[in-house]
Amino acid sequence: MKLTAKIKLLPTPEQAQNLIDTLSRANQACNALSEIAWENKQFKQFGLHKLAYYPIKEQFGLSAQMIVRGIAKVVDAYKLDKKTKREFRPTGAIAYDSRIISYKPPRKTVSIWTIQGRQSIRYAGGEHNEALLKFQQGESDLLCRKGKWFLLATCDVPDEQTSEINSILGVDLGIVDLATDSDGQRFTGSEIRKYRKKRASIRASVQAKKNAKASKSTIKNTRRLLKRISKKEQTTSTIINHTISKRLVKKAQSSVRGIALENLKGIRDRTVPRLRKKQRNEHSSWPFSQLRQFIAYKAQLAGVRLVIVPPAYTSKTCHECHHLGHRSGKSFTCTNCGNCSDADHNGAQNIAAVGASVTWPENSTLYCALHRC
Repeated sequence: MKLTAKIKLLPTPEQAQNLIDTLSRANQACNALSEIAWENKQFKQFGLHKLAYYPIKEQFGLSAQMIVRGIAKVVDAYKLDKKTKREFRPTGAIAYDSRIISYKPPRKTVSIWTIQGRQSIRYAGGEHNEALLKFQQGESDLLCRKGKWFLLATCDVPDEQTSEINSILGVDLGIVDLATDSDGQRFTGSEIRKYRKKRASIRASVQAKKNAKASKSTIKNTRRLLKRISKKEQTTSTIINHTISKRLVKKAQSSVRGIALENLKGIRDRTVPRLRKKQRNEHSSWPFSQLRQFIAYKAQLAGVRLVIVPPAYTSKTCHECHHLGHRSGKSFTCTNCGNCSDADHNGAQNIAAVGASVTWPENSTLYCALHRC
């Protein structure tokens, strides 16, 4: 599995200046390459390399491999469409490969090519990223964010062999509770709900100032503030999604179970129109697809079997008698057997049952137990 390790570089002031100069020179070369590609209508890597390699090398004084990576960057930029000439920012990210960068984990340094020659730069990485670096393979993107330097290293991590499982843990993703499993455990709380409401209120307040009659400087400041708020929300939601997915996978792994998730493609289009206006911002601000992706890749790394099931009627079917019932918010009531339970818990149990039927044949013991054969 391909994963990305985020490594924070700790350059000295002189090294930081070398990195800035290198990024600037490399992106200048990319702009020149883009000009050649645009004028000659040559958007293939081999053709552009043959056409521009030696002129660019002579003009910008970059290493051979840096020019090759620049050609690849320009070609990738034109893959979307060839209707507009591409231009690159002076501090845009540049890809490095194993010929111009190497990691030294024991010393926590990285040897990286710059226009001033090779530089040995210290880096800081958490336990997770340090573990990933053992499998570093392929390219690493050098980028600068607000004066801080990072390397995004591609790591080819081997998957754990999927082990035999005894049952399925169903997981229902929702609005009020971000995740509820078939054991009845909820992976969210009132604090998260308050946070989401507060952030929606702040965004609305700032946007109101932006839309009002204001000076250009005020509008510019509100745009910056909205961008900063958005970044903070993304960081918070990513941390929470990582925590939830890690706990779910660990729970399934320790109890020798697989995980069943719904195929929620298009859930936002189906759900948002039915919500009140106040609920829409709260719902739309949460990255549900990210949570599902985190669960999927963590399960694959841990060797936990993952099953994707169709979402039809999982929230409206009674897990006791399998008849259609009535759901109102967080409450589910079965009109056939009288079962009253938490709607998300009921849905998670149905997801677990459907996941079991997908995983095992109909004559298996587990399938019969879950479906009361």
